[in-house]
Amino acid sequence: MIRFRSYVAGVCIYLGFSLIAASLIVVGLAATALASAVPALANTADAGRRVDADATPLALEINKGLLIRLDRPASDVFIANPKVADIQVKSPRLIYLFGTAQGETSFYAVDDDDRVIYGASVSVIQNLSRLRTAIAQLLPDTRITVSAIGDMVVLSGHVMSPLEADTAVRLAQSLSDTEEVMNRLSILQPTQVNLRVRIAEVSRNVLKQIGFNWEGGLFGGSFGIGAFTGRDVVRTVRDTATNLPTREFIVNETVSSIFGSITTGNLDLNYAIDALDQEGFLRVLAEPNLTAITGENANFLAGGEFPVPVPNLNGIGIEYRAFGISLDFTPTVLDTGRISMRVRPEVSDLSTAGALRIDGIAVPSISTRRAETTIELGSGQSFAIAGLLQNRTVQDARKVPGLGDIPILGALFRSDDFRREETELLIVVTPYVVRPVDDRMIVLPTDGFTAPGDADRYLKDQRWRPGLEAARLSRESGRALAPGQRAGFQLP
Repeated sequence: MIRFRSYVAGVCIYLGFSLIAASLIVVGLAATALASAVPALANTADAGRRVDADATPLALEINKGLLIRLDRPASDVFIANPKVADIQVKSPRLIYLFGTAQGETSFYAVDDDDRVIYGASVSVIQNLSRLRTAIAQLLPDTRITVSAIGDMVVLSGHVMSPLEADTAVRLAQSLSDTEEVMNRLSILQPTQVNLRVRIAEVSRNVLKQIGFNWEGGLFGGSFGIGAFTGRDVVRTVRDTATNLPTREFIVNETVSSIFGSITTGNLDLNYAIDALDQEGFLRVLAEPNLTAITGENANFLAGGEFPVPVPNLNGIGIEYRAFGISLDFTPTVLDTGRISMRVRPEVSDLSTAGALRIDGIAVPSISTRRAETTIELGSGQSFAIAGLLQNRTVQDARKVPGLGDIPILGALFRSDDFRREETELLIVVTPYVVRPVDDRMIVLPTDGFTAPGDADRYLKDQRWRPGLEAARLSRESGRALAPGQRAGFQLP
C-alpha cells in the first residue's frame, strides 16, 4: 500500500512535471509567436503613418482650390475640419481640395487595405489675389511680394519712393480682410528732410501797437504801415501740380504813396521774426533743427523734469514730469517733390496757478500750449501756427517800509498795481529736402582762420584772416521744385 501510494505519488509528480513542461513549451511558443507578430504590427502601424513622398504641406487661399491626382485608387478620404477646407471626389484617383475659411486642417486618403496613400497638412489663408492684381496695376515698376502670416498681411520688397510704399500699405488695408499690415518695404533711395522750427513768444499789446496781424498775413489780409493800408502781400494762385488753389507771397511788388514806398520782394517770415527779435518786441524761445528720413519720426526736447511727490503704501514716492519745449514731426516726401508732414510742437512751463500741497510739499502745475497739424508744402516754404494765447495777471505792490504794514492806516503809504499780460505763441516751420554730402565739402566760418601776430596787428592793422566760405542754407521757396532739383543744404 505504501508502494502504491509511493508509485502513485511518483506518477503524479511525474505527470505534474510533464504538465508544467508542456505549459512552458506552450508559453514559449506563444511568446515566440507574439514576438514575431509585434514587428508585423509595427510595420503595419508604420505603413499606416507613411505619407506619399510627394505630399507636402499645402497652402490654399479662401475660395481657391487644388486638384490632387493619386497614384492608386482610394476607397476613403478624410478631412479633419470641413469648415476650413472641403473636398469633392471626381473619381477614386482624382480629388478636388478647396479652402472655405482661414485656418489649418489635415487631409488623408486610404485604400481598401486601410493604408494611407496620401496625406497632407492644409493651411488656408485669406485671398490675396485682388491685392496682388491691384499692386501690379497701380505700381508696375515695383517689386513687392504679398504674403500672409495668420491674420496679418506682409508686404516685402523694394520701392522707389515713400509714396509707393504708402500706396501699397493703403491697398493692403482696403483690399484685405484685415487692417493689420506689416510693412517690410525698403526704399531704394531714401530722402531726408531737415526741419527748421522757430518758436517765439510775442506780446499781443506790442502787435496791436505796430499794426501787424499774423492772421492777416496768413489768410489774405493787407500789410499796413501807419494810417495807410498797403496792397495785399498774399495772393491766391492755382497749383500746377495739383490744380488746387494755394496761397503764396507776392514778390517784387512796390507799394507807393505820398509818404514813401514799401517793397515786398522776397518777403520771408523768418526775416520778420529776426527784425522783431532785434527790436525787443519778440522773444525767441527755441530754434530746433531736426533731420529725419522720410516716413520716420524725429523729436526734440529742450527743458527738464521736476519731481512730483506721489503717496503710496510705503509713504511718499517721487515721479518726474517733463516740461519745456518739445517738437515731434514725421515727414513724407511725395513724388511731386512736395513734403507731407505731421508736426506737433509743444511749449510747457511750471506755474503756480492750480498748484497743490501734498503733505506740506507744494507741487506746481504745468501750463501747456500745444499744436498738432498735418500739412503739405514745398521744400523751403514756411507756414506759421499762431493763436496759442496765454493770459497772466501780475500784481505789483509798492510801499513805504514799516509804515505800509500798519493796519488800516498802512493803505495810505502803499500802492498796488494790477497788470494783465497777454502773450501769443508763434511757431514758424520750414522744411527742406536735403541730401548728405562729403565731409570735405562742409566748411565752417573758422576754417582757415589764422590769428595775426603782434606785428600784423599793429603794423598792418590786421585783425584776422578770412577762411573758406562757409556752407549756407538754401532759401528757395515758392512752388514745389522741378524734378531733379533739390533745395536744402547746398554748397556754393
